[in-house]
Amino acid sequence: MFKSFDTKMGKKKDKFRFLSNITRRDFISGSLIGGGSALLYANAPWAFSRSNRKRRPKGIFNDPWTGFGGVGDYGVSNGNVASTRDAAHLVRDVDMEELLSTTEQTSEEYDMVIIGGGFSGIGAAYEFHKKYGDTKKCLILENHPVFGGEAKLNEFDVDGYRIFAPQGSNDFGLPNENENSLITDIYKKTGLPFKLKFIDKDPSVSNVNTPLDNYYGVFWEEERYDTGYFMGKNATNPWIINPRKDRLARMPWSNTLKADLNRAFDDKEGHHKGNKLDTWLDSMSYKDLLEKEMGFSPKVTEYFDPIVAISMGAVGCDVLSAYSARQLEMPGTEARYYYDSAKNDYDIGVFSYPGGNTGIFRHIIKYLIPKAIKGRKKFESILYNDIDFKALDRPENPISMRLNSTAIDIQHEGDAEKSDYVNVTYYQDAKVKRLNARSVVMGIGGWVAQKIISDLPKPILKAYDQFYHGPILVVNVAVRNWRFLDKLGISSGRIFEGFGNFFSIRRPMITGKHTQPYDPEKPIAITFYVPFHKPGFSIKEQGQLGRLELLNKSYAEFEKIIINQMTAMFAPAGFKAEHDIAGIILNRWGHAYISPQPGFHFGYNGKEAPREIVRKGFGRIQFGHSELTGYMSHTRALSEGSRAAIDAMKFI
Repeated sequence: MFKSFDTKMGKKKDKFRFLSNITRRDFISGSLIGGGSALLYANAPWAFSRSNRKRRPKGIFNDPWTGFGGVGDYGVSNGNVASTRDAAHLVRDVDMEELLSTTEQTSEEYDMVIIGGGFSGIGAAYEFHKKYGDTKKCLILENHPVFGGEAKLNEFDVDGYRIFAPQGSNDFGLPNENENSLITDIYKKTGLPFKLKFIDKDPSVSNVNTPLDNYYGVFWEEERYDTGYFMGKNATNPWIINPRKDRLARMPWSNTLKADLNRAFDDKEGHHKGNKLDTWLDSMSYKDLLEKEMGFSPKVTEYFDPIVAISMGAVGCDVLSAYSARQLEMPGTEARYYYDSAKNDYDIGVFSYPGGNTGIFRHIIKYLIPKAIKGRKKFESILYNDIDFKALDRPENPISMRLNSTAIDIQHEGDAEKSDYVNVTYYQDAKVKRLNARSVVMGIGGWVAQKIISDLPKPILKAYDQFYHGPILVVNVAVRNWRFLDKLGISSGRIFEGFGNFFSIRRPMITGKHTQPYDPEKPIAITFYVPFHKPGFSIKEQGQLGRLELLNKSYAEFEKIIINQMTAMFAPAGFKAEHDIAGIILNRWGHAYISPQPGFHFGYNGKEAPREIVRKGFGRIQFGHSELTGYMSHTRALSEGSRAAIDAMKFI
């Protein structure tokens, strides 16, 4: 049985004190504070109240649900923090009529108001700036304490090293410098580099092959990197290292399953019927494609379930459109990325900044609101310098961002087709405020948008009923060394027994004086991805059950589970949790991914696809979230935000 402990690290380092001594009773008592309508009348939570910022412990949460938040600016916004969760639930749970009766009408008026400060919102703001420059006014309302949506980082201070890891949005491909595209234009305008450098492996230190991001080392490029399959601590062989290199010969599976999986890995055949591959794939689930069209057993689907869940839909292959799997280049979809040993790491073109796609987001913020990040417009400065929170929202800014501000009611002033304004009501600092906007872009997910737009037309509301979402937990564990991984000979792994599905370290990008070390004797962050898919249940039930599992555990409960899992996997290789773990951060994303069912992309039985109905918008309100593409990624979020802004600007 796991024994609770506190690390003995001295005054400087006890910011990494574990919260294992928190009881279930303490959690329940603490989590209910600020829940539901109590938010209106009780003291606002730390991260939600600006007035408490000076008194709030910097870089750490004491909330038993949230746990340790890390250090630096992002320490108050690790994943789906309790305060933000409660603020969002406010919209769902309170008497809205009573709440709105307390509204303070401000004199503020904006040409465009953008709801959501993630990639979709910033994509809309970029388009607004491109057209109007400094001549018109735009406001972004963001409910988190820090901008970025899922593109935020976790930061640790371990033995004098700054260690970064992604909260969610992570890997990216470099755009073509010569192409005419939105993302290329963003790179050129913001100063994002088209060429990157990474620390090369030093054979005198370690021979482990480590990917440049957190995904491609599992499944897509397993043969290139050193990946282990954990079969359980009591298995005859607990670890099978690089099983794909000998075509699964050492795996304790039936010969039939191994043959089927190898056939799937090698798949180059066309399986579609007719000329329209995409619509054919969208007419069935990925499970049906694998089993009914390709003749695989359910065991093959079981192997691919978590891969698809953590990469796209967060649900099982039994309810996810096969066209979604095509976007992941999965077997059977004729889009498979085939491993080519002749290519080097840089040819693959999939990378991660320290802290994931935070690096991309910060460049765009720096471009749109130059004083938002302190220092010069220089690569290293933009990546690492402090955020100037006051600079984000100043009257003189052409584009402003207002944090800790939860939109709770949006509606046209009068008839949507004739109205000159949209009334935007939001909650901030325990007050309800209202402003006017000539146009609105909804850069947030439909699970929120449909609840806060009062005059939403029935066709859009009905379309949103066909939008489903699944949860993901991203766990970052800072360790003082990774000798245990080096001893095992792995940089990433799949978990076939216990908690989670896969984990990975990354080869550090060279980013100046804060370049992270790449040495088994020095600190690094291990990122764990945990899906909560529930094959066999409906698509709606899988999301609901997953969120219940994700949100109903305290930090201390998850902490014990994670430490137990790491001990089971790594203790035989020398891992000691009490010494080796410097900090654990949970990033809970209750609606991490859109879960596109068959028909979501192109319609089903002759009906218009639900996403296309939403894309039309109505009146002065447009929708621009990446969920409309059926695949949440930063490039798609930017594109959808940009498209929505272009449509909305017709009303300015």
